[in-house]
Amino acid sequence: MAKFETIIKNGKIVTADGGFFADVGIREGKIVCLAKRLEDGEKIIDASGKLVMPGGIDIHTHLDTPLNGSYTLDDWYQGTVSAACGGVTCVVDYPKQEADHSVRDIIEKWKEKAGGKAVVDYSFSPVITQYNDEVYREIPELIKEGFPGYKVFMAYWHRIPDHELVKMLDVVSSCGGILGVHCENDWAADYMIQKLLAEGKTEPKYFPMSRPALLEEDATSRAVKLAQMVDGNLLIVHMSCRGAIEIAREARAKKNNVYVETCPHFLVLDDSVYDQPLEEAAKYVVTPPIRKKEDQDALWKGLISGDIDLISSDHCAFPYDDKIRMGRENFSTIPHGAPGVESRIPIVFSEGVNKGRITESRFVELVSTNPARIAGLFPQKGTIAVGSDADIMIYDPELEVTLSKDQMHSNCDFTGYEGMKVKGYPVLTMSRGTVLYENGKVLAERGHGKLVKRSTFQRF
Repeated sequence: MAKFETIIKNGKIVTADGGFFADVGIREGKIVCLAKRLEDGEKIIDASGKLVMPGGIDIHTHLDTPLNGSYTLDDWYQGTVSAACGGVTCVVDYPKQEADHSVRDIIEKWKEKAGGKAVVDYSFSPVITQYNDEVYREIPELIKEGFPGYKVFMAYWHRIPDHELVKMLDVVSSCGGILGVHCENDWAADYMIQKLLAEGKTEPKYFPMSRPALLEEDATSRAVKLAQMVDGNLLIVHMSCRGAIEIAREARAKKNNVYVETCPHFLVLDDSVYDQPLEEAAKYVVTPPIRKKEDQDALWKGLISGDIDLISSDHCAFPYDDKIRMGRENFSTIPHGAPGVESRIPIVFSEGVNKGRITESRFVELVSTNPARIAGLFPQKGTIAVGSDADIMIYDPELEVTLSKDQMHSNCDFTGYEGMKVKGYPVLTMSRGTVLYENGKVLAERGHGKLVKRSTFQRF
């Protein structure tokens, strides 16, 4: 019997700590050896000229879920196939607590949705929509069971009031969890929407005016201060603007436990996307809205400086027809969300590494290692080390690809990156030693993915 089931040879290994040349020995789904030269493998994968990196981890997705009057197109099979083709080996989804149901109920419902379908490993960070004694009793139990992440919204019908937000931060954090917060002042957004509509300003170009950066800054400031009151662990999700970055930076300088996520669409698009007919502009209706070029520049600076910790996709694949049909009334009725789980890694590598903005190691930190740390998956995932899961993407830094909906594997019938050229693309994705995707071919078996038990959140 061969010593290793698989050996990955001749590649440059890149982790958050640096790069080095070594072979990777894999057995029973784990990395069992890293050495200059390995032999005696049942299967040999030649990674000459390629980067060997930990699989991407996306901790912000919305798969197979009803949202904003529509329903996302990707089920747990097709959505995770799309993830695997983009170098992702684990997703953490945000299932929303339903009215009159417990948090445990939504976790059990999502287990049924994902089980037997997902091709990559997965877990859940429930969205809390009700703030009652039962919920506050459930959270400590669920954290012990391996679900340390939760999310609340300061926007939409289930927006959390400040007195519940500070309590939620306290309860989640004191039990070893971390709370993600969607930061927008929704009361002010409601007023701005009604004001614009009353003035006859119904086209998508008015959407960003209805939810300006000031509303994100205001909510971010409140969330940061409330977390400070209770020494809470706060993750600000999908940060989009310069002012919010400055608020988070100041909080971190005071040693507050604030972590920041952004998304690829904020890094490569600006608000000119809304100055188009409904048929195009509706693709980009996401919240927070896509901001100005100066905000885009500030986000890149934050990634370089370390003020931003991770990049997630916020994959929310609504049907194109729903976006158009519902948007014919006015901009406020367009479902908020767009696909992105497959394009996240190629866009960040192309725009970040290949354009000289960030190093290869910083790239790994942003798309794999820090997401793993925040989700409670590290070092099982998010690195290449002896004892870690053999979740690996082999990356060709020179491969040029033109992004398009036809080239993607999501069920979604549009992409906001149609025609965008990227340099650098995953050529192989491996999950626990099993190859899911290789050179354009999907090899993944339905149901390969497993629910991963996560550990309590460790500050970093």
